[in-house]
Amino acid sequence: MTRHPRWPLLLVLPIIAGGLSCSQTTRPAAAGDTAPAAQTGTLAYDRGLWIELLREHTKLRRVIRHTEKGVETVTETDDPALRAKLVDHALAMQTRMKSGARVRVWDPVFRELFEARDQVRLEVTPTDLGVQMTESADDPRVVALLRSHAMGVSDFVRHGRGSDATARFNAGDPLPPSEVAIGGVPHRFILSQPTGEQIGAMTSAGVTMVVNFRKPTEAPEINEKQLSESAGASYCNVPYQGVAGLTDEVFAAARQAMKTADEKGDTALLHCRSGNRVGAVWAAYRTLDKGVPLEQALAEARMMTTSREMLARVREYVKTQR
Repeated sequence: MTRHPRWPLLLVLPIIAGGLSCSQTTRPAAAGDTAPAAQTGTLAYDRGLWIELLREHTKLRRVIRHTEKGVETVTETDDPALRAKLVDHALAMQTRMKSGARVRVWDPVFRELFEARDQVRLEVTPTDLGVQMTESADDPRVVALLRSHAMGVSDFVRHGRGSDATARFNAGDPLPPSEVAIGGVPHRFILSQPTGEQIGAMTSAGVTMVVNFRKPTEAPEINEKQLSESAGASYCNVPYQGVAGLTDEVFAAARQAMKTADEKGDTALLHCRSGNRVGAVWAAYRTLDKGVPLEQALAEARMMTTSREMLARVREYVKTQR
């Protein structure tokens, strides 16, 4: 019987027709696997790239922005060797698209994307630190599949699991918020004010704590505490605005909130209005409490749209705390 590789694509959708007979096992790639030595362009080579990305997922960070007709994503790393593998993987998958080779056909979302391949527009652009993708379609059902795939890749970055079937986002579901995924970190970093529907959807997906960095007067029409607790999540508000509001006391309160979430095993949804404020306090927590190099923590904050002024304030604070 013809068997297909069971490993998921990190960057490029396998929205391609045709089949590929091979003798490789369908066992999902595991983090402890060793990438095989294989010729460029072969299935073994491409799978080896995936294994390496899986093993090194904690070095990745990724932003997904939802558009009316699809998604825009950037996946990057500070590791030059790993960045090369990201680009190589993307180019390899583009080659597979042209040759008509399929992968991950056991996954219903991917299988339906295969069938809708002619309706999808896909652009891949290498960047200084990784790869940028734009994926879109006109059919709402296909757009929902694109969202499902993109959010599944973000789950991979967070958790490093490559063997689960992709969770389905359905046409007509509340539009997901744009967000950042940090490799090895379960928390959800939202780049907007979440709606009540979005809070409900994210608690259903595993969020157990909501941390809001906005002042109540910024969104008086939303009772976020009530919405969060009604959805089964605890709620914490650490309000501040601008660099002037980012005091040592705010840093301390934010670090304590994130420390509490980690100690309790909570998956937190962290947000402000755009991600700017979240990134600043996150960077301080990452470097002072989790031991992450400051430059890496600041790079994560940049993906959350944290401004240059905020980043300078983080550097100043971290220096005083060491």
